[in-house]
Amino acid sequence: MLDRDRQFAAPFLAADERLLGAAPVSLAPGIPRPPEELLTPRRPGELEQKLAGPFSLLRRAYAVVNPVSAGVGAVEDRMMDAVPDSVWHGKGMAGDWHTTAGRLVVRLHEDGANGSALLALTDRRLLLLADRAKLWQLTEQHALQFELPRHEVAAAHRNAKGVTQRGRLDLHFRDGSWVGVTTPLPSAADELAAAFQAFGS
Repeated sequence: MLDRDRQFAAPFLAADERLLGAAPVSLAPGIPRPPEELLTPRRPGELEQKLAGPFSLLRRAYAVVNPVSAGVGAVEDRMMDAVPDSVWHGKGMAGDWHTTAGRLVVRLHEDGANGSALLALTDRRLLLLADRAKLWQLTEQHALQFELPRHEVAAAHRNAKGVTQRGRLDLHFRDGSWVGVTTPLPSAADELAAAFQAFGS
């Protein structure tokens, strides 16, 4: 566990709560985006609204100046959208949107989380902390995105079959649902897996 991850998680712990492990994670490939009706609409800030226009103009200007590259990119996007991620990367979750896994995925698509968070495991809870820093802020600003009490977490499994992500960890919950997350380094996934073993003991 890196010191920076420990420092980001520390403000969210109770006075007598013990941190077992923490690492940045992203939702594994193969997990579909939740239906829009389940997502809380995000309200862009005033500065984001002001910047939206210039960024849109830059995108249009790029397409005019470099139409071949823009066209190739659009075709690639359509091809990738036509084939589900699960075909390339295996299954990413089990359970519908109202299971624990589904609720976790929904929360990691809301409030600027963009499918990524800092996963922190304590002797009481599983926490997912999203960085909500604005574009112009130089330091990360974490907020609690999702939490579960210890008894709702069943297990964490490494080395899922049929996937290529070496830093993958599958989180299993008491309701039978599960969700895959990936860490930047396999060693971080190994450390989290060990923390989950301590968590379950």
